[in-house]
Amino acid sequence: MGRRLYALLAFALLTLACGRETPVKDPVAASTPAIDDDTPQDGGTLYRRLEIDITTLNPVCFASKYDRYPANYLFTPLIYLDQNLRPMPGLAKSWEISDDGLLYTFELNDKATFSDGTPVRASDVIFTLARVADPKSEAVQIVGSFENLDLSRTKAIDENTVVVAFRRALATQLIRFNDINVIPEHVYGKGDFRNDHNDIAVGSGPYKLVRRVAGKEIVLERRKDYWGERPHIETVVFKIIDDHNTAWNAVKLGDVDETIVASDTWQRERTNPSLTRYLEFTRFYTLSYNYIAWNNRTPLLSDKRMRRALAMCIPMDAVIQDLYHGTARAMTGPFTPDEYAYNPTVPATRYDPDGAKRELAAMGWLDTNKDGVLDRDGKPLKFSMIMMSGSATTTQFGQALQDEMKRIGIDVELLMLEGAMAIQRILAGNYEAAYLGWDLDPDPDPFALFHSSQMPPRGQNFVFF
Repeated sequence: MGRRLYALLAFALLTLACGRETPVKDPVAASTPAIDDDTPQDGGTLYRRLEIDITTLNPVCFASKYDRYPANYLFTPLIYLDQNLRPMPGLAKSWEISDDGLLYTFELNDKATFSDGTPVRASDVIFTLARVADPKSEAVQIVGSFENLDLSRTKAIDENTVVVAFRRALATQLIRFNDINVIPEHVYGKGDFRNDHNDIAVGSGPYKLVRRVAGKEIVLERRKDYWGERPHIETVVFKIIDDHNTAWNAVKLGDVDETIVASDTWQRERTNPSLTRYLEFTRFYTLSYNYIAWNNRTPLLSDKRMRRALAMCIPMDAVIQDLYHGTARAMTGPFTPDEYAYNPTVPATRYDPDGAKRELAAMGWLDTNKDGVLDRDGKPLKFSMIMMSGSATTTQFGQALQDEMKRIGIDVELLMLEGAMAIQRILAGNYEAAYLGWDLDPDPDPFALFHSSQMPPRGQNFVFF
């Protein structure tokens, strides 16, 4: 599936599933008369926080989950998923699946139009799928879901009916069409597809792009000609704020309407009566987890014994209690405890620095020159770890890990990078280790993350497992 990279997977021996706390600004100022909260109000502007700036508005070429946030307003997928993760109509108002599971016939909503006023056609669906399948597009988040797409038998029956063919049946294929945000061929078929469409958006969603100011904001406006049920909010503004403290202050001042907050902020402020009178705190678990990505192409980290020894240096219980204030859960694989694929009988890697030192000694890593750093063949045991800037909890985790490893003779350099820059380096494989996160899809299929065919630029196996 097309996992969403954020705060980005690895053969992770450390994983945390973190509860999110989201304060929401009271839409009614204290000086105005009270209204029924259940009555939608037409108009107004919603200010949303975006933790990391997007890399592109082209929905085929998304690199992280942040690219998807504005796209959810600008584009319409072939199918939506409801709150129970069941398929429901999107651009396609109905569909049929052949008995052998190889043919999917979609009937498009004949009222659907793009933001330039042109109708959405079956040919646009085929064009979009062809771009997904084209290696030059580098559709890393989607291509793994359409590995068995058969373009030679994919065809338009008429302007509003398209048959999508596959070489092999996949039980979960239908929900993967939620990743297909259809784009118009007459716009995206011009120029260099990979590079010329990063700052435009012509989609069939309820909003249109007004402007994007890189590093600052993305402004969307409700379409007057939207073909579906029109939303009530007139304007949506994404404010790029990478620092959690800055975002928290912006929420308290009313400059943004919602944000994820750090665990220490939640612990400190969630019962503050001066805030709870106009802010709502909500805690929930998502299909996501944090992890350490070990680059298997790095000679030092290519040995699984090394990766395991490093994982044994992580004080998991202390991280959960001291850094996340009990709002995180330890995990033992690439699935969250809420997914049916999760195996609760798999034991977590135990914090055992002495055991880690014995493992390293067995591999030949000893402090032969007595400088406090293990070495082998004259080379010190040293590596760098990329950390996303802007989160105090992330910084604290990095520093704690650095201290733990230093105690047994491992030299870890922390590289604090702005989010977009960090993602670019990691997707290019230009790193040794990184502290990151994944937003998962409803289908717990790790193919796109770990299969050998999915190494960059083809897919998201950027740990090269």
